[in-house]
Amino acid sequence: MVTQVDSGTMTHTSAAFFAAFNDIEQHLRSRLNAKNSDSFWWMADRAVERHILSGKQAETLKDYSNLRNAIAHGRYYDGAPIAEPHPRVVESIEGLRDLLTNPPTALRILGGQDVVVLEPNASISQALSLIAQHDFSQIPIYENGSFLQLLTTNVITRWVAADLEDNSQLDAVTVREVLAFGEPADRAVFLDRQATAQEAIDALTDPAKDGTHACAAVMTEHGKKNQSPIRIITPSDLSELIDAVEWE
Repeated sequence: MVTQVDSGTMTHTSAAFFAAFNDIEQHLRSRLNAKNSDSFWWMADRAVERHILSGKQAETLKDYSNLRNAIAHGRYYDGAPIAEPHPRVVESIEGLRDLLTNPPTALRILGGQDVVVLEPNASISQALSLIAQHDFSQIPIYENGSFLQLLTTNVITRWVAADLEDNSQLDAVTVREVLAFGEPADRAVFLDRQATAQEAIDALTDPAKDGTHACAAVMTEHGKKNQSPIRIITPSDLSELIDAVEWE
């Protein structure tokens, strides 16, 4: 529920703080379809789970919630609240409000790509040539128009080690043979083209149940495996994405 405070008792900075806080509260309540009885802290935690907020943003908003309560329900002196937000706090919450209500998409931050894909029956020499020429760390492998697996440099390293062990020669011919050396850490996650920067960050940094992290996020039109990739997002893109969700 949006907090109502007598505007006649507030300074300009308090009024600006309340306006931004109420905008954020309304936005979260709408995005989460939250009840009026659901607390702001509850919404902040759910927003992290839904990839709307980062953990840092949620903790900051909880601090601002405490400040909001101190201003609205705290003691007054000569008709004015004794708690007063610092101008930099107002600037911070307004920046966070703008970021949450108009979040940057990962595609807007990183741009699109001409993503190279291979079929599993392609020769491994072709894959190695592409990796060497373009400094790829992974290539999406598609079969019959649908994503099959990532061919990563780690997969290739395991294949080389295993294939050389028996006769000191690389016997594999096709990409499919090399994909047999894939492990859970070589997995990809899928995002749609409207995925936010925060969603992309979480996709690469949230561990799976086995503790591994996805080594890439494949972006397609609707986040479907049977759609052509628009962009491959890798851990090397994280710094740029994280910069995009900073507001202080």
